[in-house]
Amino acid sequence: MTAKTNYRLRVLLLLVCISSLCLQAQHQRQWLASGSLFPDKTLDYREAQFSGSLYVLHTPSGWPNRMFANYSAGMNRSIYRWENSENKAAELGIEIATFTQFIFEDPLNTFQVNHFNTEYKVGLLYSRKLTDNWTFRLRLYHISAHLGDDFIYRFYVTEYLDNPRIYEVLDFSAAYQIENWTIYATLGVIPHTAYERKRLLGDLGAFWKKSVGQKDWLRWMLAAHVQFEQETNFYPGTRLAAGIEIGKEGSAPVTIMLDAFHGYMPYSLFDKARISWIGGSMSFQPFR
Repeated sequence: MTAKTNYRLRVLLLLVCISSLCLQAQHQRQWLASGSLFPDKTLDYREAQFSGSLYVLHTPSGWPNRMFANYSAGMNRSIYRWENSENKAAELGIEIATFTQFIFEDPLNTFQVNHFNTEYKVGLLYSRKLTDNWTFRLRLYHISAHLGDDFIYRFYVTEYLDNPRIYEVLDFSAAYQIENWTIYATLGVIPHTAYERKRLLGDLGAFWKKSVGQKDWLRWMLAAHVQFEQETNFYPGTRLAAGIEIGKEGSAPVTIMLDAFHGYMPYSLFDKARISWIGGSMSFQPFR
């Protein structure tokens, strides 16, 4: 074998190795990968998802003749994901959402609909899956609340109100998944706020899912979510739910549930009002 031939073989071998590495890299790295490494927190009212709820409202003074509705439109989307052969993975993603609430006055008679509040959320996230069970997420997001025109006109808001619900959050979440259970917790800090607001907040929760019979597209669901903020002296806002999930795992299943919440209002600049409500909800993630 001549030196020239030997050189050509080495170059060819190098090119084969480079091609192999490139193919492996393409296999391990994905743009706009389907799904999300960190499990969805379906009961979190700030979750970037499509959802709708209709509640009967209770306040400390009793049951006012009104109903409350929440609607959200949002997505939690993986932008770039990389994996390895040990079932470990990481991803960068974004979340964008809008949350809108309506108050129905005298629903059995007049049924006056008031646009109460709209909130906007945009964030960046980094998720890391370390094992089959453990996933972590670091997230930075902005959220802002804005009263609806109907509420301003009909409740005679005649001056600008301070809005402490315009701020940024940096939080860290951990989730543990085993068999039919997922348990998660989040701790966050508000690094910047437009108005004075205490800095710490977080949540914790769990959900259980189990297939109905042999159907891989239908599951029972039970869930609990507790949120807390230093701003309200860490009083727990608790949401409980039971229902069904329709759709195959890894697609875009729809969750239909009965749920109840007690705590401080999770929306608007009136988030110092303590309320309870009970009703029905639906949620799903179409952009997966």
